[in-house]
Amino acid sequence: MPGPLSDSSVYHSLKSLIWLYVALLVFEGALRKWVLPDHADVLLVVRDPVVILIYLLALGQGRFPVNGWVVTISLLSVAALFASFLAGQTNLLITGYGLRTNFLHLPLIWVMASVLTRRDAENIGFALLLMAIPMTLLMAAQFRAPMNDILNRGVGGEEGGQIYGALGHIRPPGFFAFITGPQLFFPLAAAFFCHQLGKARRLWLPLVLACGVAILLALPLSISRTVALATLLVGTVYLGTLVQSGFLRAGLLRIAVLVAVVGLAASFLPIFDEAHAAFFSRWEEAKGPNDEGSGMASIFARFFGGSDYVLDVASSAPLFGAGIGMGSNMAARLTTGRVGFLLAESEWGRCVLELGPPLALGFLGFRIVLAFALLLHALRRQLHARDPLPLLILSSCAPALIVGQWSPPTILGFSVLGAGLCLTACQDAPPPAAEDDVESLENEDETDDDDPDETADAETGEPGSDTEPEHR
Repeated sequence: MPGPLSDSSVYHSLKSLIWLYVALLVFEGALRKWVLPDHADVLLVVRDPVVILIYLLALGQGRFPVNGWVVTISLLSVAALFASFLAGQTNLLITGYGLRTNFLHLPLIWVMASVLTRRDAENIGFALLLMAIPMTLLMAAQFRAPMNDILNRGVGGEEGGQIYGALGHIRPPGFFAFITGPQLFFPLAAAFFCHQLGKARRLWLPLVLACGVAILLALPLSISRTVALATLLVGTVYLGTLVQSGFLRAGLLRIAVLVAVVGLAASFLPIFDEAHAAFFSRWEEAKGPNDEGSGMASIFARFFGGSDYVLDVASSAPLFGAGIGMGSNMAARLTTGRVGFLLAESEWGRCVLELGPPLALGFLGFRIVLAFALLLHALRRQLHARDPLPLLILSSCAPALIVGQWSPPTILGFSVLGAGLCLTACQDAPPPAAEDDVESLENEDETDDDDPDETADAETGEPGSDTEPEHR
């Protein structure tokens, strides 16, 4: 039996590894483009050993949750393995990559809720929010730099390896490998920015406003409709929480002033007009004949369209599919020597063709039910505690969780991170072994009982109590 000191050491090691997972998620692209370009392929799965080590430590400390979700993940992975063999898939490397893509990282969602406190989730969010400033500064430099500049190299140090945007500019990825990183990073950062606009703000107000300017400037700089629409979804959800909380009249003027300050500051930056012109040029070029919607309609069409295509694919797909992993870029490189989509570009199409219709229905259904369960947790937190943070986090990651292409590791990582932070933010108490965290929470500044936004802090039991997280 390990002693208390050993337990505390392993517990903090688990927290440190989760922070390492987040750091690698943000800087993985920088490692693959600039720091270790010769090892770009290996760094594609650089977070996998971290996840496995987290699981081993959590198992040793009894913090690895064995619940219906994790059991379902295990059963689906075993079924996918057998289906691949029945489909005639014999390349174990491709099969292993497919299993890690679909299943390896998912249990981390519940491990995060088992290990982290509400304050930990906020601290991770604050770090991501502050990271928006250097991320946007780098994107601005990439936006201005020529396509063959070192700042715009692709993975492996490939010159001119970024995606073209509009008016002679690439879509700047910041520290990420490609634009898919900002598409998920900035909505999540916006979720914590909106949370900071409330009375529960803990960061220095000028710093919060600087982060808001960075987020707002990044939207046109990205030359990506997905970045703008996903961030708009987060803002729309935040406005809805204000209405439900009855905070609209009391706090709307203050929030409107803060947002206006952010918008005015961004509009005065020299690069804003240039980025604005490139963004709307790309928007017009990307419009198809049926792309007439705007606002929320565009969001749903952008993220959840293509159902007719999936039904057509399902009607002709083999019963056991082509084998898990066969729809990934890695499979394309191993089998054809080129990166591409062997089966389908859309995530649901890939799953149906890889797994076969019956198993794909179970896997995609799992993702939909998981998103819905998180929504119920977040809504309960909002309705009972007037705490918008879980809903804001979920709104930033729900599209990726349901229809995101998980083969790219960045999308998979943000899907898992967002779901884990959402579940952790719903907790009313920290894990029982975290006595030092309980004490630090109890020693925080006293809050006004009549202030609904202050209920976002976790309610703790006495140090050493057996209180468990509500949503373990």
